[in-house]
Amino acid sequence: MKISDFTSPPQKRQLIYYSLLGAPIAMLGIPLYLYLPLYYHESYGLSLAVIGLALLAARLFDVFTDPLMGWLSDQLNSRFNRIWQILIGLFLLIFSVYQLFFPNPESVTGWTLFIWSFFTYLAWTWVQVPYLSLATEITQHDFGKSQLTATREGLAILGILAILILPFYLGLEIEKIEFYDLLFWLLTGLFVLAMVLLIKVRQLPFHPQATESKSPWKTIKILWKNQRSAFDIMPIYFLNNLANALPATLFLIFVADYLQLDADKGLFLVVYFLSGLVALPFWLVLSKKLGKARTWQLSMLFASVSFSSVFLLTAGDFYGFLLISILTGFSLGIDLAMPASMQADISQRVSPKDSQISGLLFGIWGMLTKLALAVAVGIAFPLLDLVALFNGNTGWTLLILYAGIPILLKTYAIVKLNKLA
Repeated sequence: MKISDFTSPPQKRQLIYYSLLGAPIAMLGIPLYLYLPLYYHESYGLSLAVIGLALLAARLFDVFTDPLMGWLSDQLNSRFNRIWQILIGLFLLIFSVYQLFFPNPESVTGWTLFIWSFFTYLAWTWVQVPYLSLATEITQHDFGKSQLTATREGLAILGILAILILPFYLGLEIEKIEFYDLLFWLLTGLFVLAMVLLIKVRQLPFHPQATESKSPWKTIKILWKNQRSAFDIMPIYFLNNLANALPATLFLIFVADYLQLDADKGLFLVVYFLSGLVALPFWLVLSKKLGKARTWQLSMLFASVSFSSVFLLTAGDFYGFLLISILTGFSLGIDLAMPASMQADISQRVSPKDSQISGLLFGIWGMLTKLALAVAVGIAFPLLDLVALFNGNTGWTLLILYAGIPILLKTYAIVKLNKLA
């Protein structure tokens, strides 16, 4: 195939072939990050302290593996393209998840949780980085890349909705092995289906002669010297991710302690993600008229204004928070899709003849996402504990961490994005 064959938007079937994998990956994230601690505590008797230390260690390693895996993906791409890298990563992911979900009950320790969490995160990165990079190798069409990322994030939202609804619909408890047994086989089936479809994805012609085996750090140094504009979006991306990570980290505490609506947390989450899915096509059409950066700015502004209403809420304000969940949810899908599409543009711009730098760039962006989550946890929980220790009343502190700081971060990101709009 010639490069000219990829200057049109991808066909609908190509969008599905590429994007379906986003659903099971997103489905796995919720139990892996939210449900697993309770599962190991209730089913295997590990203390919360041991679980916390094991997961913290695994996640610290995970933050810094993305750039290395991205660089490795670039180096392998001339002989072993992104799709085959993803397929092997999926086999490793399925194996690691099996070991993580179903350890030997007689020999479970903190080391068991750490080792298999580490390998699960590593396999996930092995899949995720080349998968995101693949978007730069399917089309050169500007709006086509937005279609790819929007379809992928839309299916990811569907996956999250499915995993939120599934245990309640089937009457399964998230700390019991029956739920993980069903989840494992459901994920395995979806991963196999996604593998079959992914093989049918058409890729841009590749030029292996452009590959040079430098270390990732040397490659970053050269890129910083010669293509510094490739890094312009990264501070904005990190700030926006941190603004999203703080309320995500504190959501359960805010709903239970501040609003005193713990029984309704599942409904709020479902409404939030469903709103993001419903609004995604509207934002995508708008991006065709306004451009990617302006659309991303507008979505962040809409989310910030909507989220500011949190300061008007009082305990028991069900309908007020439900409305906020709907309005802020409208920006969810595009807040993921637009920066990803812009990142694909940057990757193609700095590597006009091949995609040898794409894996490394998406690896750095993956690291920034995980770093934002780590910083959110590292800031929010210690501050709440400190205030509770000296004051006893964490209400205003929780409100500022949950909404005040995220709104300020998004506002600053909006201003910084003017330079790229």
